[in-house]
Amino acid sequence: MHSIWVDDRQVQRALRRNEAFWKGELEQGPLMWVTVPNAIPGTPPAEPRTEDELWTDVQYVIEAADYSLSHSRYFGDALPFHNPWLGPDQVAAWLGAEMTLRPRDFTSWVKPFVKDWSEHPRLTIDPDNHWWTLYLEILHASVEHGKDRWVTAYPDLHTGIDGLSAIRGPENLLMDLLESPEPIRRAIRDMTELFKQVVDVVSDIVLPSGQGTTNWTAGWSGARFLCIGQNDFSCMISPGMFDEFCFQDTLETTNYVDHSLYHLDGPDAIRHVPRLLQIEKLDAVQWIHGAGQPSATHWLELLKQIQQAGKSVQVYYGPTHGEEEDTVEELKILCRELDPDRLFFWANVSSLDEAEALMSTAGQPEG
Repeated sequence: MHSIWVDDRQVQRALRRNEAFWKGELEQGPLMWVTVPNAIPGTPPAEPRTEDELWTDVQYVIEAADYSLSHSRYFGDALPFHNPWLGPDQVAAWLGAEMTLRPRDFTSWVKPFVKDWSEHPRLTIDPDNHWWTLYLEILHASVEHGKDRWVTAYPDLHTGIDGLSAIRGPENLLMDLLESPEPIRRAIRDMTELFKQVVDVVSDIVLPSGQGTTNWTAGWSGARFLCIGQNDFSCMISPGMFDEFCFQDTLETTNYVDHSLYHLDGPDAIRHVPRLLQIEKLDAVQWIHGAGQPSATHWLELLKQIQQAGKSVQVYYGPTHGEEEDTVEELKILCRELDPDRLFFWANVSSLDEAEALMSTAGQPEG
């Protein structure tokens, strides 16, 4: 992996440390992904005519990514990466759902289309699906333009129970789990296979670039590294239902990739942690404490529980998520209370001074 925006010595050090982290062999931790967006002044590319085109005009998407990444500064183990994305419900759109894009709010949503599971004997992607072909076009463009610039990320894969929630509607799906569980078991198996198929397709495009892999959670590997367990729906179900409907999918998707990080989103998801920690191949857990909840340092017992099971933990600080915290003080506490060699500290900060202070606190060179 190379980037014209980051000194090659810094890049090579970051690559070694990222790979060591996934192997549980990191020394002088934590893994520090610290980025300062908009650190370099400039004029961004002119926006297209409509809001949708912020995500659907392929040329603009690539130009905007190039501008954003080239005008950021990277500290520690951070590397430039671009995540081709059509919002959190893009998988549902690939399956045929009608999707509305809201790029300015950094989201999208779909209209549920499953009325009767018997009318959908298989959940598959039509190769000619508009949203799928658009995603692949953006992916190819990102890989091509990203040579010697950035890493192109694996997609944000809300398959599994979250994918079913999107195409059926959460209230209807909750009733299905109680009243007609067998179609849901079948649909979950389809989602597991869909995850594997998408990973294979994307791998065939991304891996030959030689830039390595990442996903929306940051981090890097030369092998297949993905975020697992986009199971936000699991906050609404019991551990028993999680075991029945979500665990096998999570196990298989984790085992299908080389390195994995589970997205644990909010206090209501904590009830599933003991079961998740039984997945031997799971490398790390990302803790997202949720809106209105105290910062990561207030959840030390949870983070210790994860590390004691032999897993690493990731915490994030950035816009809408902990940006108001004293990140230096947070880092001090986390390094003191946890095993820093199994800590992944990811922060998008607003100033070079803050980034430098974080690197000094970690006892690591800035680059």
